[in-house]
Amino acid sequence: MNVERSIEHLLELHARAEQRMDKAEARMDRTDRQIEAIRKLVKTGMKLIVRIEATQAEIQKAQARSDAKIDRLAEIWLKRPPNGHSKR
Repeated sequence: MNVERSIEHLLELHARAEQRMDKAEARMDRTDRQIEAIRKLVKTGMKLIVRIEATQAEIQKAQARSDAKIDRLAEIWLKRPPNGHSKR
């Protein structure tokens, strides 16, 4: 067995292994960046959901106030005589 050829072969194997390792590291880096981007999207989405829920609660409160005002107005309107004169 030729020692020089064996060493050359081992060096080639090592070089190919390093290339594969570099490619794997590049893929892992890309995956890490994608995961970070997804994390940011989820965080932003959760903030929007909280904001929307708060806005919906405010809208419901405003709607309840409007409904109460309309009910009071209808009650006053219905108590008035139909011809616009007082009942005296």
